[in-house]
Amino acid sequence: WISMAALRRGLVLCFVVAAVQGAAPDVSGWKNPLLNGAILQVPFQLAAFPLDTFKTRLQIPFGAPGAYQASEKAFAVRRVNAGQPPFWSGVGASSLSQLPTFFLVYSTFEAVRTKLEKKFPEANKAAIDIGASMVGSLVGSVWSTPCEVVKCTFQSGMYTASLKSAVRAIQKEAGMRGFFQGYTSQLCRDLPFYSILFATYESLHDKYRSRFLTSKDKKGRVVKVDDTQDLANVAIGFLAGAFSGLVTNPLDVARTQATMRTWSGGPSSNSLGLLPRILAEQGVRGLFAGSLVRSTYIGLGAGAFFYAYERTMRQLQSQV
Repeated sequence: WISMAALRRGLVLCFVVAAVQGAAPDVSGWKNPLLNGAILQVPFQLAAFPLDTFKTRLQIPFGAPGAYQASEKAFAVRRVNAGQPPFWSGVGASSLSQLPTFFLVYSTFEAVRTKLEKKFPEANKAAIDIGASMVGSLVGSVWSTPCEVVKCTFQSGMYTASLKSAVRAIQKEAGMRGFFQGYTSQLCRDLPFYSILFATYESLHDKYRSRFLTSKDKKGRVVKVDDTQDLANVAIGFLAGAFSGLVTNPLDVARTQATMRTWSGGPSSNSLGLLPRILAEQGVRGLFAGSLVRSTYIGLGAGAFFYAYERTMRQLQSQV
């Protein structure tokens, strides 16, 4: 196994190279905008992995269930625990998850969207994006859920040894079912998340182009629509990702607590069933625990993805 120090250095190097180069992968060899977006998104999110660890720990309650969980003291305990190293625990499982998951989600999204647009040319664009993103998230979750389970157990401190030993421990304790605990919860989170992400990005992107990049003649007819600049694509992607992360945070809290078997000492899978209980015992603050950190973490990745996606699309169009 690669040492954690070497892995951290490699992740930081990927982040620096991506930031310094300031460009998506060369489209001469990589002509898939979604693949390029996923490739650039991964190093950004892996480099920011401590944010994900911090978020996960903020979502895990400590102490006996009941009124205590909604108290200031209970949330202070969460913050203290979240600030304790190590912060890179679980990065191995995350690295195994991210690129395949992003590729499955985005490629499925694009394929389904293309077919829906051809079959229903007059349909609402946002509705098509939402439908396609739901199918994409359903496909991606099959791969991502086992990796998420292993990652969360490391981040919470449940396992501290190697990735291999954690996999063996989960297998011994719960069998293959253990790798899919919280699967329904993750679906309940990812289905609306990707739908909101793509719909929000498309809406913000269209409004930005319409307001700032569209030239009209004296009669109000559109004469020219300029392409968005790279910085604008990053900003719009960040805003779409941050907003999607914030809105779906309660579902992420339920997914984390279901994955960590917080309730009744056993696996729990129904995210929607957990929400009322979390609200009753931890309050609204419990549902939005870690929301600002999650929004920042997701926004960074989304900004990188849409930057590479739009840049590749622009270069492909220039070659036509």
